[in-house]
Amino acid sequence: MGTINRSVSAGGFDVDLRVATLPPEAVEEHSHGAAHFILPLADGYRSLARDPLSRRTVFGAGSALYNPPGVVHRDCFDVPGGLFLSVTAPSDLPTARDRPVLLRGPAECAMHRLVGLSLRGRSSDGLLVEDAAHILAGAVSDEPDPSRHAPDWLPLAMEIVDDLSLSAGLEVRDVAARVRVHPVHLARAWRRHLGRSPGSAIRHRRAQHAAIHLARDLPLAEVAASAGYADQSHMTREYARIFGVTPGVFRAAVA
Repeated sequence: MGTINRSVSAGGFDVDLRVATLPPEAVEEHSHGAAHFILPLADGYRSLARDPLSRRTVFGAGSALYNPPGVVHRDCFDVPGGLFLSVTAPSDLPTARDRPVLLRGPAECAMHRLVGLSLRGRSSDGLLVEDAAHILAGAVSDEPDPSRHAPDWLPLAMEIVDDLSLSAGLEVRDVAARVRVHPVHLARAWRRHLGRSPGSAIRHRRAQHAAIHLARDLPLAEVAASAGYADQSHMTREYARIFGVTPGVFRAAVA
């Protein structure tokens, strides 16, 4: 449903950074012959996947999604023009998942890393591409249930992180206070059910916001301020850590 912007391949995995060109009503039902992973870099992405905690089916930037081979779907953005990363696995990839799902934790981080690797497009990055792709493969090789025994307050904490991550100076203890639990309790439950720390979730949310705005003609300092960073250099460090390229390199490639 989009034109290829940048691509790289390694180990039988094809990694493409694309721009969605079709409006939702023009996207036809289709399926893939191999396992397929998607990371939208814009908000409003519709999928057959369902978040087991919030039950949502429309996802924001940075949501790692998986479509099994042969599943008919109409994944699309609400508005054309959104960037997304597409990873197609080898046809013989073993998987225990038979329906579209939202992936979290290491798989989500690996998808972000593949964005930078696809932009760099270096043949010498083959092993790095494979390493990240194998993390995705491992995420679909079994079928855990992240919603099992999750505390009632965790979905609310997730909403708070989504809403407040762009506020400068937000700390994990601020989120914990709003759901009336100890920060250590929050961190333990977050890592157990979501696969990473709440601090990592805040940093990724800021980087995802920055990615959306970097394709627009805004000064980098303004993007940094809107995403909750202390300054432009803070954004550059965090963005490079998450995506593997600086905001300037990202903008030059996709703007």
